[in-house]
Amino acid sequence: MPEVRDEIDRLDREIVPLLLERLEYISQAGRIKTDRNTVRDNDRVEDVVSKVLSKAQDQNGNARYIEEIYRHLIEWSINFEFDVWDELDTKP
Repeated sequence: MPEVRDEIDRLDREIVPLLLERLEYISQAGRIKTDRNTVRDNDRVEDVVSKVLSKAQDQNGNARYIEEIYRHLIEWSINFEFDVWDELDTKP
């Protein structure tokens, strides 16, 4: 069990920087968009989900696991982007 936990910890050390990099791009998107109504783009959501599902299937992975994680990640990211957009919109 300790070896399994060590490997999970190793993966987390790789995943966290990637998630933070992704979040920085989400923040940039919030600063670029000129209309709050464009923050949520359902077509883009489905495009991202489709791409990650394809990647999971290519690796014979658990697609349900990936889809649920990504849908949660995307929803959180959209809310974060709204926060970024709103903060910039309230500045003079």
